[in-house]
Amino acid sequence: TALRTLALAGVLSGMTLSALPPAAVAAARAPETYTLTIRHLDRQGTATDAYLTHVTGVSGPGASEEVSPHDASGTVTVRLPEGRYLLDSTLSGPEEGSGTDWIVQPRLDLDRDTTVTVDARTTAPVDVRPQDPDARFLSRLGAVEVTHGGTTRSANVMAGPDLRVAHLGPDAEPASVKEWFDTYWEGGTDDYALGYSFTSARALTGLVRHPSAASLATVEIRRAAPEGGTGNAFVSVQPSAGPTVGLVQPLRPLGTATVLVTPERGRWNVEYEGPAAPGAAPDRYAENGFAVRAGATTTHTFGNAVFGPALATAPGARPAGVRDGAALSLDVPLLADGEGHAPSAPRFRSATT
Repeated sequence: TALRTLALAGVLSGMTLSALPPAAVAAARAPETYTLTIRHLDRQGTATDAYLTHVTGVSGPGASEEVSPHDASGTVTVRLPEGRYLLDSTLSGPEEGSGTDWIVQPRLDLDRDTTVTVDARTTAPVDVRPQDPDARFLSRLGAVEVTHGGTTRSANVMAGPDLRVAHLGPDAEPASVKEWFDTYWEGGTDDYALGYSFTSARALTGLVRHPSAASLATVEIRRAAPEGGTGNAFVSVQPSAGPTVGLVQPLRPLGTATVLVTPERGRWNVEYEGPAAPGAAPDRYAENGFAVRAGATTTHTFGNAVFGPALATAPGARPAGVRDGAALSLDVPLLADGEGHAPSAPRFRSATT
């Protein structure tokens, strides 16, 4: 009867059917796949084969997918599982030095056959330069990170001075897209590390910044002249957070490198590699995560008079000694320079003063 059927259904709904045959469990449904077609157009609106496109799975059944499809016609087709993807495409001009276009779609929901058009005509310039007529462009890195469903994927581009960028597609979720642009310039007397970071639901379409010297912070790296230090040292200045490249330059004995940096980029790192004696490894030091302020100067001197041992005194720093029962573990750099920089290399087991 209908009542007996309902009662039986009620009993079954509370049961665990552990006796299902293995074949029924193994026959899990394969994820749906869809065709993704990508068209590439240059700055004149014509099809181009001068592109490098990445499609990276972020979440869903396609989360582990990563492809870089290419076809000389400018139109490429790939079949992928359903899911959320990050697409980024770098298009180059027909001649060397004719510019780069970077187009980022942080949210590509593949739930049906889809066509995407990557069009260089939608881009706008990345114009980041100091107000120094003698400055010469050195390098630039742009990077993006997209987070969805607890997973983060990234993409980046290294380009010359003529870089144009654009967002493609719908907005992603609020604050799920992080982007960094770091541009380095060599000036007549000072160098420039101009970095900016952004968090939103979209990738950038263009970026214009011409910071004045007063809006920048000054980082001075000084080199002492220890005994035997006759060759060049090398210093690198870079932001602490996010993907980046650094500004590397040589430093003579008793020399000073001056780099103007953007406070908006957050904290900064300095790395120093001293000259090596014949047959020996160079000393390497780092000062990481220091704060800067517009109009203020931060000075770091490396390789001056030696003191030791180097005990970390910053809040949260690892203690020099840790006791575990009857065992005592020590981590005490025996020597550091006059500002307390302990070398990360070379490694040593003893020192004599």
